[in-house]
Amino acid sequence: MRIYVYLFYLFYANCLPAKIDWPNFGGPLRNQVSNESGLRLDWKNEEPAKLWSFDVGLGYSSVVESSGYCYTQGYKEGRNTLYCLDLVNGKLKWKHSYPCSKDPKYFDGGSRATPSIREDKIYVCSHEGALYALDSLSGKIIWTKNIIKDFDGKRPMWGFSGSPLLVDNKIILETGSSNGSLICLNSLTGDLIWKSGTSEAGYASPILYGEKSDQVVVFNNFGVLIHNIENGEILKRYNHSTRYGINAAQPIIMGEKIFISSAYGKGAAFVNFAPRLPSSIWESESFSCQMASLVRKGKFGYGIHGQAGARSEQSKFFCLDLENGREKWSVKGYGLGTVLLVQDTLVILSDTGELSLANSSPDTFTELVRFQVLSGKTNWTPPTYIKGKMLCRSSKGKLVCLQMGDNK
Repeated sequence: MRIYVYLFYLFYANCLPAKIDWPNFGGPLRNQVSNESGLRLDWKNEEPAKLWSFDVGLGYSSVVESSGYCYTQGYKEGRNTLYCLDLVNGKLKWKHSYPCSKDPKYFDGGSRATPSIREDKIYVCSHEGALYALDSLSGKIIWTKNIIKDFDGKRPMWGFSGSPLLVDNKIILETGSSNGSLICLNSLTGDLIWKSGTSEAGYASPILYGEKSDQVVVFNNFGVLIHNIENGEILKRYNHSTRYGINAAQPIIMGEKIFISSAYGKGAAFVNFAPRLPSSIWESESFSCQMASLVRKGKFGYGIHGQAGARSEQSKFFCLDLENGREKWSVKGYGLGTVLLVQDTLVILSDTGELSLANSSPDTFTELVRFQVLSGKTNWTPPTYIKGKMLCRSSKGKLVCLQMGDNK
């Protein structure tokens, strides 16, 4: 098992250019984990220095980084805008705007999907399906497609939200089409390489899978599908359908087993994909992660149970043993927040904008410090930790950069 996981991480890491620190949603491995050292834990009566802030507009796109520049998108005045900002001082290097609806649908509205970046190219998708490939240093458009018009896509209720997956010269993303729900394009030209599947799109982002990272895991409206990365063939499938088709939290991979979780009464499942027909090892409604993805350290997972609405205050932050589904501990007070793991430290951003650091111990929960860094009540975007800087973005569009590590 350890060799299997090691090979997976080694291969995936080697697929990424060394200069990229946080290339897509959830970091290098799309698992909300940073191995960067230097995060300060002892703050006493101090607060982190705010290096800069920038108004990026409404939305829930998180922040990616490459070569000292950070990128995110947001909505203002009838347009989505992709911003390129200097990580050190927050100065705008370039921006690209395109027409798009606000589309609030029970929340603030705005952009959903996080951009993905590889080498000198960045790829961004709107919740309406506009897909752009741009030069990451100049903002010049390389090519553009439309998921609905060009690939017969079907927009999910809350819009396209997944971050495109980049592997070699391939870009993989969901369309929701009954004639190719997952597509693979040539990342240099936008030309179609393959299309596969019939399921409607979910809200999670595709991730690599397999000993050689030669497969793709998609958590869509149907549940989990595993595709061959070369031709799109569906190799395995596991049904995990929910009300409103909301499968949004990222799957967590443990060898040939995958943890998935959804809200609206569906809950979590730990699924063994080794057999020809995958089956759950355990299932539970006690770990219903609506939007925030769980993070893993060893065999333990840390996440937030709950869903938006009148009962959001009853949400709990929990630790569970992934192998048997048993809760180790749970606490309240973070709402529908988000979680990162920075080495051994949990970074929790509550939905009301409080940033907390806590020990990642399965034995007991110990919060180390808490700061108010954002305003608002629907802050569902996970922070990004990079080069000692914590980037936090509110649903209203305020992006703040905090100095929280030794790296300058």
